[in-house]
Amino acid sequence: MKENKASITAYTVLQGIMYIARRTPHHYLISPEAIELGEKILSHSPEGQKRLAQINKPGFTLGVKLREYLLLPGITLHYALRKLSIETHTRKALEDGVKQVVCLGAGFDSLALRLAKENPDVSFIEIDHPDTQQFKAQALKEAEQSNLHYLSIDFTHQNLEDRLAAFNAFQTDIPTLYICEGVTMYLSDDEITHMFNAIRTLSGSGTRFLFTALEPQDSADNNTRKLLQIYLNIIGEPIKWDMEKGNIKPFLEKQKCDLLALDGTDQFKSQFLKPDDHPALHYGEYLVSALFH
Repeated sequence: MKENKASITAYTVLQGIMYIARRTPHHYLISPEAIELGEKILSHSPEGQKRLAQINKPGFTLGVKLREYLLLPGITLHYALRKLSIETHTRKALEDGVKQVVCLGAGFDSLALRLAKENPDVSFIEIDHPDTQQFKAQALKEAEQSNLHYLSIDFTHQNLEDRLAAFNAFQTDIPTLYICEGVTMYLSDDEITHMFNAIRTLSGSGTRFLFTALEPQDSADNNTRKLLQIYLNIIGEPIKWDMEKGNIKPFLEKQKCDLLALDGTDQFKSQFLKPDDHPALHYGEYLVSALFH
């Protein structure tokens, strides 16, 4: 990420979500409240305003299809499906008694705010790079919730365990769910290990961890184009960590975790798309639900 500038990826993902909501047959995947909050976030900065305006331009759909063909087939719809899956798992965790939700690298996602309104007895903490979080917090200031808290951390330079342990809103003794969407691929092996160790130390046995992971570039289960690697290096957000789906369970065992669920594109499709709907889909990223033991 460039200094003093919100993540380009955060803008791109939210623009993709708004495009799905405004311009595609899959608009039903995005809730009206998520659309409203997404518009507020993008409207708060010149970059966001530009991206909102782009969505309505006649040639934008062609541009989306071209970028997907060159970089990531089906990725725009994948953003919406991934977020819906995360929301489904999170709601299930809340039903099961989770009383604290910690979002690591929340970006411009509105899930914590929306669920904070619905669950006033649950504490929500969003953690992100200060530059990205500043834009978001300011944009959503009028929609503040007393049970939603913001903590700024640069994962590549600051210690998650120390920062979160010292944060007044964080509680170590209540059932907790950690969410890490679209972040792990930007962390090194050591940073990944530290994240798991920090979560275990902070919240202990019974803690849930919901995170996304990438298949390696050369995997048969990944339809990502090689050109994407070049693009991510140019914008300062290179891929550092990936793992084959079949290796996730033994990896989690080393981290003293049990695998609760592993959802990929096929699961997203069967759960959220209409039976007769067969759009181009992205393969190569999956969602992992784990439990610390």
